[in-house]
Amino acid sequence: MADQHLMVAKIVAIVVLLLVTLIFCFIPYLLDRFYKWTQRPESNAREFKVVLCLLNFGGGVLIATTFIHMLPEVVEVVSALQDCRMLVPTPFGLPEVLLCTGFYLMYCIEETMHFVVRRRQQRKLREVVVVVEDKAMNAQAEEVVIQPAEAPKEPNWLRGLGIIVALSLHELFGGMAIGLEMSVSTVWFMTGAIAVHKLVLAFCIGMEIMMAHTRWLLAVVYLLVFSVVTPIGVGIGIAVSESSAANQPSTVSGILQGLACGTLIYVVFFEIVAKNHAGLRVLLSSVVGFVLMFGLQIAIGEAKGKSHFTCP
Repeated sequence: MADQHLMVAKIVAIVVLLLVTLIFCFIPYLLDRFYKWTQRPESNAREFKVVLCLLNFGGGVLIATTFIHMLPEVVEVVSALQDCRMLVPTPFGLPEVLLCTGFYLMYCIEETMHFVVRRRQQRKLREVVVVVEDKAMNAQAEEVVIQPAEAPKEPNWLRGLGIIVALSLHELFGGMAIGLEMSVSTVWFMTGAIAVHKLVLAFCIGMEIMMAHTRWLLAVVYLLVFSVVTPIGVGIGIAVSESSAANQPSTVSGILQGLACGTLIYVVFFEIVAKNHAGLRVLLSSVVGFVLMFGLQIAIGEAKGKSHFTCP
């Protein structure tokens, strides 16, 4: 009977996490219908104070998520793996190296995309110049003005992709933590704490993707993926809890979450957090986001309790 109540609690957790995340992911789009944030020119959209404050609130949330929530988990998993001799002990901080690797991996991907876009624009510009020169030769008296080339346009889907991939990896393992719990009360507590944590992230991600002017279909795919990963993680945790390997550290988990940390750091500091002295209100927004997630992390830590890994 107790097992039946536990399974019902975990199924309810899957439904609640999916619905709550979907709702909060699309709230920014609902607000945009009233405030018309995205209809402002891209050049000054981020100068609009309300949008800037919301984006930097999201930046503070992601900073806290990365440094206070994700990175300590990576350190814990890697330490357990090295203690169990599943990873070779290193004379340097392996979690920090994984973080830096994720950072430079995201940096490399973005620079590669800019290079591809730049090459494509230069090729199109050469084609336009050839066409204009042909027309000028055919109409000898006609005066032709060649417009200067525009600067390469930023691939606006890349920032959203980086955030979604990094956070989805982490949220997958967060869902597994719920699925692995063995008491109904802890499942409810963990679901509540993670739901609040995730709805704040969902709102911030929805806001960031919307203000990046990501195409509607692509934005829907991003937000749906982010919404379903935690329920999928709960399902995986339920399946794993039936085996004896539930408390064993995972090499894949440690490596992927370490890379995800570096990806988030790149996105936060290069794409979200305001630059050029945006003002005290923007700073305060970022601090409020950070403090909110710090408080939620304390709640999640109390719900989860102390982790105990066992070697295989």
